[in-house]
Amino acid sequence: MDSQRLMLLLPLLLLLGLSCCRANIRLNVQNNYRNMMVRLATNQASRGEVRVLREGRVEVSFDFGATWGTICSTSWSMREANVVCRQLGLGFASKATQSTEHGDNKRYPWGMVGTLCRGTERRLAECTRESRYPNICNARNTNITVVACVKHSADLEIGLADIERTARLESVPMSRLTCAMEEHCLSADAYVIRQTKPHAERILLRFSVKATNVGNADVSPYANYKDWVWHQCHRHYHSMNVFATFDVYDLNYKKVAQGHKASFCLMDTECKPGHTRKYTCGNTTQGISVGCSDTYTDVLDCQWVDVTRVPINRRYILRVALNPEYKLGELSFENNGAECILDYTGVHETTRVFNCRRSPLWFKI
Repeated sequence: MDSQRLMLLLPLLLLLGLSCCRANIRLNVQNNYRNMMVRLATNQASRGEVRVLREGRVEVSFDFGATWGTICSTSWSMREANVVCRQLGLGFASKATQSTEHGDNKRYPWGMVGTLCRGTERRLAECTRESRYPNICNARNTNITVVACVKHSADLEIGLADIERTARLESVPMSRLTCAMEEHCLSADAYVIRQTKPHAERILLRFSVKATNVGNADVSPYANYKDWVWHQCHRHYHSMNVFATFDVYDLNYKKVAQGHKASFCLMDTECKPGHTRKYTCGNTTQGISVGCSDTYTDVLDCQWVDVTRVPINRRYILRVALNPEYKLGELSFENNGAECILDYTGVHETTRVFNCRRSPLWFKI
């Protein structure tokens, strides 16, 4: 009889034991974070049958799905969104915003704040956190993080040899830099000097920048073409306000030359065999096709860093970055940057740019 009773009680004891263990896991902060669950959700009415939700607010759960919360972060970019899409098996991010498009934090309270990803993580739980509580996550902010995922994405890769091969110094009087000054392509002191010395010369470190689309979808400018900016001096539209940044640092990564944000007109300047040029520098036809490149040559305006006030006869780091603000969705941001050694003498014949290596876009830890 006792053995029969024991057999009947055994399943109940096991169930109670599992419940106890599960409760203990829920009380363990480290286990909670490691086992964090992620999903997309929306309060928008669906049009027809939706089998897989590919856009919505990002929700996380730390109690095995019993409750869900949204996310607030100082920086919610394509990096973080790529990790969400990857974890959910939905491909790559095409959108990363903080808005009330899919609800707000009054109805869907924040469950996590300060998420910061490199973009290579497999799961959101592998990302780091901001070192301090984000100021943006306050009572006045009702936004929550939103992500859209796509199966295919572009991927920009910067050309290293192009920078080394074309880098050169040039002294140019400011009277010939009118268009460039309108686009703020010179150091701040140039605008002060021009008031009394309009023909004073600036020393420019020129170089070409080649952006190749090695992804599986075309690069498409993020702004609606109606919002593109017409540049009267250059006589074409710029579809991206910040497509690239150029900076010079000392060997301790202290910026020594005021870099600028280069706006671009995107087009196919050359393509690999088997690919056809599709995009031009028109008012509705900008982009970079799969297998094609857009090269901004060193003879063009703003293809430089103004090094007029940089101390001579020293070694520096030249850093170039494509899509530095993560406005465009990409497969990866690990191949968007280049860092080169710059031996700067102030003389064209002896100034050298060499040993360029690929570098990921920077992100704050």
